[in-house]
Amino acid sequence: MATGQCSKEINIQKEKLENFIQNREQWAVLIPGYLHHEILNENDMIWVFQGDFGIIQKAVKVELKIKKSDAHQVLFDLEGLSDPINGDGSFEIKQNQGESPQLTGNLTMKASGFLAGLMNPVLDNFVPRLVEQLVEAMALQVAKE
Repeated sequence: MATGQCSKEINIQKEKLENFIQNREQWAVLIPGYLHHEILNENDMIWVFQGDFGIIQKAVKVELKIKKSDAHQVLFDLEGLSDPINGDGSFEIKQNQGESPQLTGNLTMKASGFLAGLMNPVLDNFVPRLVEQLVEAMALQVAKE
C-alpha cells in the first residue's frame, strides 16, 4: 500500500484554515495535474487529474467520499473510477499553544486487479509526492486569502 504524509505550519488564524479544509472545492482544484471535479452531493465528489506515473501520464478519475468532517479534520475514502485504485486519506489541523496551526495531509492508495503488480510500485513513488505537492499548494492558497 502506497502511503504519503506531509505537514506544514501555516502562519494564519486556525479558524481560517478550518474553513478552508471544509470547502472541498477550494482544495480540489489544487491537486497536482487537476483537470476538473464534480460535486455529487454533500459528501461525495469526483476528481479528475492528470497523473504523472514516471513514464506513463494518464487521466485518473476517482470518487472522494467524505467519512467524517468537523472543524479540524476531514477523513475520506477514494474509489478509482477509471482504474482499480482505492484508498483513503485525511486533512487534519493541529495547533499547540502559542504556535501557528499545522496542516497535515495523509493519503494511502492501493491498486488491485491484474495490473496491481505494475501499479503498486508506481504508486509508492507517486502518492508521497502527490500529498506533499497538495499540502504545499493548500498552505500557499490559504495564506494568500
